[in-house]
Amino acid sequence: MPERRRASLPVSEWDIRAAIFRRQTEAPGAGALLCPTGECADGSCCGKNGVCGYGDLCGAGCKSNCDATAMCGAQSEGGAIKCGMNLCCSSGGWCGTSETHCVGPNKFSLCQQGFGKCETLRPKTCGENSGTSAKRTIGYYQASNVRNRVCNRISPSQIKTTGYTHLNFAFASIDPTTYAVIPAEAADEPLMREFTALKKSGLQTWIAVGGYDFSDVNRTTHTTWHDICASPAARAAFIASGKSFMDKYGFQGMDLDWEYPGDPKRGGSRADIANFVLLLKEMRAAYGSNYGISLTLAPDYWYLRWFDGKGLEPYVDHFGFMTYDLHGSWDADTKTLGSIVRGQADVREIYNNTIPLTYDDMDFSKIVFGVAWYGRGYTLSDASCNTLGCGFKGPSKPGKCTNNAGVMSLVEIQGLIKEKNLKPRLLEGAMMKELVFDDQWIGYDDDETVAMKKKFANNYCFGGTMAWSVDFNSGTGDSDSAPVSTDASCGPAHGGTI
Repeated sequence: MPERRRASLPVSEWDIRAAIFRRQTEAPGAGALLCPTGECADGSCCGKNGVCGYGDLCGAGCKSNCDATAMCGAQSEGGAIKCGMNLCCSSGGWCGTSETHCVGPNKFSLCQQGFGKCETLRPKTCGENSGTSAKRTIGYYQASNVRNRVCNRISPSQIKTTGYTHLNFAFASIDPTTYAVIPAEAADEPLMREFTALKKSGLQTWIAVGGYDFSDVNRTTHTTWHDICASPAARAAFIASGKSFMDKYGFQGMDLDWEYPGDPKRGGSRADIANFVLLLKEMRAAYGSNYGISLTLAPDYWYLRWFDGKGLEPYVDHFGFMTYDLHGSWDADTKTLGSIVRGQADVREIYNNTIPLTYDDMDFSKIVFGVAWYGRGYTLSDASCNTLGCGFKGPSKPGKCTNNAGVMSLVEIQGLIKEKNLKPRLLEGAMMKELVFDDQWIGYDDDETVAMKKKFANNYCFGGTMAWSVDFNSGTGDSDSAPVSTDASCGPAHGGTI
């Protein structure tokens, strides 16, 4: 969906295993998973005594998933899988950063040597007044908003550019046969020219390629990123085409948004780890300092483990760390998370997600901290329980303009506050705000909480911030009619396209 940063896909066994991983890293040492019904929620073997795990539990008497292998370590595939980004491999074959993973709960259950680090590390600090996050301020612009939004449509010329150093046009696509960079829609061509006209001293305009749904299983581009990285000829074609595309429309850099390398459910494989580095190395060799290069980093380790951050680092100007969309109504479909209200951009969870970057010894001055100019919400199970940790029965009602259940732009939220005379509550620990009315709960960021998060980013030495997306926070735009070009050659009578 165009108003969503990440795709909301049907929940699979893969998603459940990802959720199990997240939960076990949050509460390490909680004890063995049991399988009284004969199935292990984490996809491991259900042993003869109803205990989940690997090794001997997958042998004689195993009840289900008897070919399963661990995430890392001696019981992983071929006994050779190391933890991505050098995290610790626990005795049970899980990658993580807690003492349970890196030291072991007791002398008989230790971190597995040789499959990652075996020490607890935490991000270094620079101080909340260090100013490191002022180095770059990046804003994404959703071109699709002018076609798909009911109102509050923002054209490029209406973007509030004050304070930004970079603007990224989201998104261009890639031809899955020729690997040429192409407009996602023909209607985007005039928008791109209007967008690049915004560039000036101190403000660059870049093109973002790919996107949240680019690798969805039902797309013709499902394996395109993987295919490009796997072939020298395909990499060369993509790189040459990218240069031509930037020159044609006036872009000064390219942001690669691959969600996500390595993920077999999204067209990837383990080979992507090394091949993505080759693509970036060859891009930098071809582009030199004439064009900027950046890429997005997954917001949690389940996907982040397939990025060779340190290997990619020399070839990019910066990484965009997508520290939002951590939770949403999709949690209801995953029993290890459930229908519990959680913040989509809670800094306490974000902090835990930054730790793997430290294990990979990444330079935080090249990592940009993500903020969201939109909220995610729920319809509460009980209107009297209306904060973090309460139950929900579905997504919040759609906003008038974005018209997507469970999400609302900051402009819509601010309008709702004024219309209903509501009083938001600050969630200081999360560095978010919550808005409650009737049986609705919205968690969101605004100028106040973003300022708090910039101090958080300063403290952990991040080299900038990036916002998804500027069209959620650039005023009301065109509200009451379908977009029409200045020569009236398009609009309602011509399919409403530009």
